[in-house]
Amino acid sequence: MSGRAHFLLVLLTVGLVGFVLHLLRSGRLRAKYAMLWSTVGAGLVILAAFPGLLDWTAVRLGIYYPPAAFLMAAVAFLFVLGVHFSWELSRLEERTRTLAEEVALLRDDLDRQARRPSHGPGDDRSAADENSDEIRDSSHSGA
Repeated sequence: MSGRAHFLLVLLTVGLVGFVLHLLRSGRLRAKYAMLWSTVGAGLVILAAFPGLLDWTAVRLGIYYPPAAFLMAAVAFLFVLGVHFSWELSRLEERTRTLAEEVALLRDDLDRQARRPSHGPGDDRSAADENSDEIRDSSHSGA
């Protein structure tokens, strides 16, 4: 790899890490995903800074074409990432369903309360309170 291409690769990788940090600071990326992408970015910076490291690792793994080793690692990473996001999506769908059911129950309670006959504006007294008032009034009038 030429010096110019190597410099461009390092610059692009550092720009990617900077973009991830910008998303994190602006609140558009959660911390756990920022850590994930920062780690990926750091790995890419290391590979960009030391291109011989990929060659050395590929030979140690028995892969004689280093870009194939990089591609294999990238595919494995994307597979794990896809499984993680599928799990996360399933968890969020379950939580959304549970919350929707709770909201429906609360709305039903509100509708039932709204249909209940009221005793007049601002009258919060229960039927038991009204019955005790009637008994008290009838005992005073009969005396």
